[in-house]
Amino acid sequence: MNFDQASTRDTETNPLVGGRLGVSDCSQVTDGAAVVVLASERFVKERGYCNKPIVKGYGHRTAPMLFEKKMADNAESEYTLPWTRQACVDAYKRAGLTVDDIDVFETHDCFTSSEYAAISAFGLTEPGKEYEAIESGMIEFNGTKPINPSGGLIGAGHPVGASGARMLLDLYKQVTGTAGGYQVAEAKNGMMLNIGGSATTNYVFIVGREQEAFV
Repeated sequence: MNFDQASTRDTETNPLVGGRLGVSDCSQVTDGAAVVVLASERFVKERGYCNKPIVKGYGHRTAPMLFEKKMADNAESEYTLPWTRQACVDAYKRAGLTVDDIDVFETHDCFTSSEYAAISAFGLTEPGKEYEAIESGMIEFNGTKPINPSGGLIGAGHPVGASGARMLLDLYKQVTGTAGGYQVAEAKNGMMLNIGGSATTNYVFIVGREQEAFV
């Protein structure tokens, strides 16, 4: 988190828009487009595309539509967004990987608080200790588990329907070493989290270099 920016909340140039969130904590809706082409494992093998990145795992969970119902349903959970956490767990399980295997993360930071909640959902810290990842520098660009080296929705803009596809494209760039100035060194596996409607929908994908079975 940019502490200089945080210090300007509730000022004339950075008024509060809800709770402790200021204007600068919110992504800007922009125009944009992205395309992702997915192919089956059989198609990839038959055409010799085995060196292309693959989707190693995915997770999809839905939560109640009404925010009040969400809060009632997660009253016993240690996670603010248990459905988001479960989508991440499902993706790890399908990929046969853990958080230790992920080199870079892209998350749906429509608000700074969304990225904060994603830290524990990914498993980078225990719930309630997300601040440790920030204070230690873990999630910074040069940290051990960088989040949103692309700039995320706040830095790059939020074209709504295209945001999830853009995040998947950024993972592709990272694991192929083609991310240019925001390339994370030696990125082999990347993970993305896309949420919508106050986490009513939660999508997670793990993208990485080809599995041994494809070699």
